[in-house]
Amino acid sequence: MSKTPRLRLCHAGMEGRSLHAFEIFLSRITSIEFQITPEDQADVGFIDLDHERGPQLLEEQRRRFPDRPLIVATQKAQPGTDPLVVPLGKPIGLGAFTAALEQVRTLLPASWAAAATAPETTEAPVQAAAPAQAAPVAASAAPQDEHALMAQQGQDSLFLLRQQEERMAAFYVGTKPDIDLDDASARVAVFYEPANFLQGVISRARSHAREIGRPVKINDGLGTVLYLSPGDNHAHQVCSNNSLRALAQLPTQPSVQMSQIDPHELASMEDFPTRPLISLEWDAALWASRGRLPLGTDLDAPVRLNAWPDLTRLVIPPEAMRIAGLWSRQRLSLRQTLEQLQIPQRYVFAFYSACHALNLVSQPEVARQAQATTSASAPAVNAELQEAVAAPQPPMRGLFKRLLGKLLGTRLGEAEAG
Repeated sequence: MSKTPRLRLCHAGMEGRSLHAFEIFLSRITSIEFQITPEDQADVGFIDLDHERGPQLLEEQRRRFPDRPLIVATQKAQPGTDPLVVPLGKPIGLGAFTAALEQVRTLLPASWAAAATAPETTEAPVQAAAPAQAAPVAASAAPQDEHALMAQQGQDSLFLLRQQEERMAAFYVGTKPDIDLDDASARVAVFYEPANFLQGVISRARSHAREIGRPVKINDGLGTVLYLSPGDNHAHQVCSNNSLRALAQLPTQPSVQMSQIDPHELASMEDFPTRPLISLEWDAALWASRGRLPLGTDLDAPVRLNAWPDLTRLVIPPEAMRIAGLWSRQRLSLRQTLEQLQIPQRYVFAFYSACHALNLVSQPEVARQAQATTSASAPAVNAELQEAVAAPQPPMRGLFKRLLGKLLGTRLGEAEAG
C-alpha cells in the first residue's frame, strides 16, 4: 500500500493575530497530512498578497526557492503567469484551501513522493510471498488502520491547538506566575499604570483627535508609528506588529508622544495598513498589562460586564469566552473568578485590563465608594468656606469698604458705616 508523504508548509510575513488565526484554520483540515515548518525545510509556501509586504515576499520567495510551489491568497484577481503559483481568492474556505493543497502537491517533483514510497518497495516481495489466507486479515485490518490514523490526526490537531494557545498566552498575556493575593508586598506586582504605557498615549491621542476633529500621529523618537483617524475610527499602522508590541510592553519614554499632522501627511497616511481603533487599543492594553491589572482595581469588588467584547474583530486571549460568560451570568470579584474557573491569574487579569480599556467592564461598588467619599468631604469643605466668609475682616479691608461707600454711596438696605 503506497503512502502519500506529509506536506511541509511554510508561511511568509504572517505574525501575531493573523498567524494564530491561520494555524487555527489549518488545524481543521484533516483530509491532507501536512505540517508547518520553517521556510528552509518546506515543500510548499503560502503568501498573503494583501499583506503590506506581500509583493516583496512573493519576489523574495521566488528568488530564494525558484522551484517551490506557492499558494497565493488575495482579494484581487491575479493573472496565472507563473505555473508554480496557485491563486486563491478571498474569503478562503476549507474546501478551497484543501483543493489548493492538492493542486500544489501535483506540482512537486517526483523525487518528493519517491522518498516516502521507497521503504514500501523493499517490503513488496515479502508481502507477495505471504500465504493467500493473509489477504482477508489485511482487509479487516485496513479499517483499523484508518481509524487509528484519524485518531492520530485528531490528537495532532489537539496538540497543535494547545501549542497555539500557549503561544498566544505568551504573546498577549505574558508568562507571569500566580502570586499569593493575600500577601500585600507581592500584590503590588499585580498592578500597572496604563497612562505610563503606549496604551495611555493612544487613549489620550484618540481623545484629542476627537476634540479637534482631525487625525493625529504618535511618534517614538525615530519617526511616526501610528496615525489615529477619529472620523472613521481607524488607525494607520506605520511600524510592524513586532515593533508595535515591543513599544507597547515597556513604559513609554519622553520621546513617545502625539503631535499634529502636517497637511502633506494626510494623503500619505492612507498608504499604510488600517485597523480599527478598538482593535489597536485592545492589543495595546494586553501588551501593557502582560497579565496585570490597571492601578485602582479592587480584587474583591464585583465585576460588571457592561457589554460583550466583539471577539470577531479582536484577538481572543486564553479563556476569554469562559471569563466573559461567567461575568455575564453573575457579579463576581476577580478573586472569586479565579476560584471558580481555576485558571492562571494572568488570563483573568489580562482580559479584565483589555475590557477595561474599552469601558466594557466596571466595578460599580468601587465607583459608589469613591463618590460617597467625595460627598462626605463636601460638607467639611463647605463649612470651611462659610467660616472663612463669616470671619471678621481685617482693618485695612474695612477701611477700603468705607472709602468705597463714600465714593459710590450707600447701597439699598445698608447703613453707611461711620
